[in-house]
Amino acid sequence: MTTAVKPRLEKAQESSDKSMIRKWIERSLMLSAIVGSIVAFMLYGDLIARYINPPIDESIVYGKWIEQDVAPYAREEFVLSSGGVAVNGAIVATEFEFDGDSLSYKVGSTVRKFEFINQQHSEMKLDSNAHYLPVFRIEGHTQRSVR
Repeated sequence: MTTAVKPRLEKAQESSDKSMIRKWIERSLMLSAIVGSIVAFMLYGDLIARYINPPIDESIVYGKWIEQDVAPYAREEFVLSSGGVAVNGAIVATEFEFDGDSLSYKVGSTVRKFEFINQQHSEMKLDSNAHYLPVFRIEGHTQRSVR
């Protein structure tokens, strides 16, 4: 009787060893699939972000910007172009930063930063600590009132 029980125990031991190996293989494959998915999402995250929010060409802000609601003699005007920022015909900055939401350039040691008011990038407000925050509109843009 002991000889018959021994082969059964060996077979049971073998099958439990095989099932443990299968479980480890299955768990390893699942873990590698999860890690692979996370890596793929991380790699393609930038592409997905660019698809959702495509980069905006800075040439859409090129033109003459005029301060609004100010007397003509006190009005500030500046021109944005590929050559930089010009005030009264003189280049004050050779480059500016535009990220789609804001525009900034440096004049001497002062940084002037503007926040765009609308999605058409035709109006922007000077972001400063002063009590007066002027609004600038690009020349040629007409404001349509909706009734």
